[in-house]
Amino acid sequence: MTTNDTNDTNTADTGNTAGAGTTTGPASQSPDSYWLASGPGWTGGGTELPRRTGVCVLGAGVMGTTLAYWLARAGLRPLVLERNSGPAMGSSGRNAGRMIQGGNAQHALAIEKYGHAEALAIYRATLVNQELTHEVVAREGLRSTRFPTAKLDLAVAEDEARELRRTAEALTSDGIAAEWLDRRAAREVFGTDLSDTVLGGLYRPNQDAVHSVAYVRGMADAASRHGAEFVCGITVESVERAADGWIVTTDAGRVHADQVVVALNAWTPRLLPELAPVITPVRGQLVQTAPVSFRIPQWGLDRGLVYGGQAPDGSLLLGGLRNTVPGRDEGVDVPEGGNTPAFSPELAERLAGALPSLLPKTAGVPIVRAWSGVMAFTPDRCPLVGAWPGAEGLWVIAAFNGHGMPYSQVMPEQLAERIRGGRGDGIPAAFDPARFL
Repeated sequence: MTTNDTNDTNTADTGNTAGAGTTTGPASQSPDSYWLASGPGWTGGGTELPRRTGVCVLGAGVMGTTLAYWLARAGLRPLVLERNSGPAMGSSGRNAGRMIQGGNAQHALAIEKYGHAEALAIYRATLVNQELTHEVVAREGLRSTRFPTAKLDLAVAEDEARELRRTAEALTSDGIAAEWLDRRAAREVFGTDLSDTVLGGLYRPNQDAVHSVAYVRGMADAASRHGAEFVCGITVESVERAADGWIVTTDAGRVHADQVVVALNAWTPRLLPELAPVITPVRGQLVQTAPVSFRIPQWGLDRGLVYGGQAPDGSLLLGGLRNTVPGRDEGVDVPEGGNTPAFSPELAERLAGALPSLLPKTAGVPIVRAWSGVMAFTPDRCPLVGAWPGAEGLWVIAAFNGHGMPYSQVMPEQLAERIRGGRGDGIPAAFDPARFL
């Protein structure tokens, strides 16, 4: 059993070799991302496996953990089962920590794909997510896990520049702060020099980033304080319908649950094989530099296929370049008993070499760590959030297409409302799992 959200896998600490002005050549393997290496430990999860529960949540990633929080806040005592020894050890602890606004597609393209009303519902969900995040981290003493930033989507090709200009206009028309910046203005906002190939960028202020592991484990602690139970270090083997609910079979025994929520991201088809044709495991990879003296916003390039940001310690993060890999790293094998597929040192070296070509001031800044991980993609690039069709009491929240953190409060909060019998209208219709069945 694993967890939820964007990039995930092994880590390599890199040696100090010359090349393209940065450090390449991974020298050793480590299971930790920057977030796992620098985040707090986990001391909870010591509860014995109960025989009966009301709501059983499978997976202690950001979605499962936050869902347990909202259920517990409402007076329920959800049970969270996790294969790892603690929360956020899978995908949720190995992503880029980006809690940026908007869905998987740029807003102008989303309007063309889904229609204006649904595209706006998708975008507004991430705005609500930001509001909920600010509220929750203040209430639960987690302010240090969140840090404000901005987002600048850069263009080096005219066709992408046109898309970003149209998105700036569409967002502005919908009352959302956004602006197309030319090259000079983009450089000023970025905080350091950019390559001359950059034509400009879509600027969106008032974004957020989080320390992924500190944030998720803080949410798990908060959920526990409100009454949720975590049982870690066990593997769920099956979920079967019973006369009055569901039987969750684990390697440590069985649990009878009234309702079950599968929050296993790329591992979801292990328990719901019907979703195997719908959920494609995708490997993503990240490199981390040593800390730098300048500050930059979150950024994206080439329609999000290259992206980056900055960690709290000042180090830079760079991810992507899946388009340089045969098959775009889609359809990778998800390990049976682990959190990560095989790490690719070659792609990490390409990422390291790409950084100074975009940010000239990073020439000579060493790469200190590289890691990769599993994302879960759907054919329409929308997640699966809601009831499992034809199976009362069975729910799924998974497959966020490398874009889970922007929904990490609002989707669990709204799904918790539905589990309690409410409407949960904040879940866009485009996310309904029934659309594929």
